[in-house]
Amino acid sequence: MTPAFAVIRTRLRGELVVNLCRTFAARGVAALGTVMLGVVLGRLYGAQGVGLFALAQSLIFGAGIIACYGLNGSLMRYVSQDSDSPNVRRYLRWALLRALMLSVLFAVAIWLLRAPIANVFAAPTLGEMLPAIAVATPAFTLSFVLAGFLKGANMPARASLQENGAISLWAAIAILTLVLVGESRSLVLASWAFCAAAWLVFAQGALHTLRWLRRHASVVGGAPDLATLASKGAFFATAQSFIMLNLSMFLQQVLGMFIAGALLSHVDLGLFKSAERVGMIISFILLVINAVFPPRFSRLYHQGDHRGLARLARQSTRVATAMALPLALLCLLFPTWVLGWFGPEFGAAASLLRIIAIGHLVNVATGSVAFLLTMTGRERLMRNISLICATLGLIAFLVLIPLLGALGAALSLALVLSLQNVVAAIFVWRDMGIVMLPLTVPGRAATADTPRRHTRT
Repeated sequence: MTPAFAVIRTRLRGELVVNLCRTFAARGVAALGTVMLGVVLGRLYGAQGVGLFALAQSLIFGAGIIACYGLNGSLMRYVSQDSDSPNVRRYLRWALLRALMLSVLFAVAIWLLRAPIANVFAAPTLGEMLPAIAVATPAFTLSFVLAGFLKGANMPARASLQENGAISLWAAIAILTLVLVGESRSLVLASWAFCAAAWLVFAQGALHTLRWLRRHASVVGGAPDLATLASKGAFFATAQSFIMLNLSMFLQQVLGMFIAGALLSHVDLGLFKSAERVGMIISFILLVINAVFPPRFSRLYHQGDHRGLARLARQSTRVATAMALPLALLCLLFPTWVLGWFGPEFGAAASLLRIIAIGHLVNVATGSVAFLLTMTGRERLMRNISLICATLGLIAFLVLIPLLGALGAALSLALVLSLQNVVAAIFVWRDMGIVMLPLTVPGRAATADTPRRHTRT
């Protein structure tokens, strides 16, 4: 065992270590699913098929992010503060009803607009795939909401199996099954396999949620505690703040992909998407951290334990960087070998993978800064950071892709991945006295005994 991991093990004890290990395993399975789906699509349909499927996935991902409305984050925050409160039941009902209503509206819109969307990207096959995407949208959205609830209820590993990676894993298995049984290589059938996977993952999350509620009689049977119950307006206002956290994800997975799809050939889009899928393996470590640590940030801040909050925040950064560095080095040193799993033609994306890997590594090395700000009452600050950085990232996609093609798309994605976290880390240091770097830095980070002022921007 290396000295770095020995230090991490001695500092992280008990339940936190157990949750980290379980969540790491679950996130590992989800990350494997993301890459496995890309490999299956690449082997069966080539770079062009990967590009078309990426457009369909981006559409449902965008609809899911907007329809989710930040309710997954709001649930995580309120449930984690007191998971035994009968108020939890009301928060869950508010979130599910709002997300269901919005997701159904998006599903109808996707179904009705499938032909115009296909025309925009000059891809008739995409129009045939969109009915499956429309049917999958409610399940996809509600799975994200349930993931937020499970994180707040201290089940981060199960929450990790409620998101996009788990859906991709089941979709890959379903597509392979269709090929083996029916010898069909239709992208339309592949999209219906993705739809079935989305509903399967939602059913799994609903089952875990019902089992948790049955085990907590105080939540199910008690009357709401009006003294501590957040108002409906406050609950949804918090959700709106969490929407801002998703802006970089929305730009990365949706707007950036749509811009790339409109300006690149389907083959170049497939090469870019394959590099993006592999690069996500690096940031999956940060997804583990974001599933385990933010509810604890909220509890420590709520309890006034600011020294403990600072210590935990710095620990999260060290853990994330130590775990992500080997994966990043693999992508930087052997990109052609890694991409070769998708098929021989994907080796052309080696330079794209190197650039994207650097962006992911910077993203991981700054830790859960966005959640640290949001979980400690600095939602407005994080909202403004997200808006500004997302705007700059969008400009980069619009400017660099016409100039540099797929290379410009990779540079823009690396900027989107790193910029928001770097800026947020600067404000965490300025306002909270916490240096969110994997290295020990003397100065204000050593104190953090009392909360700093909230920035009004």
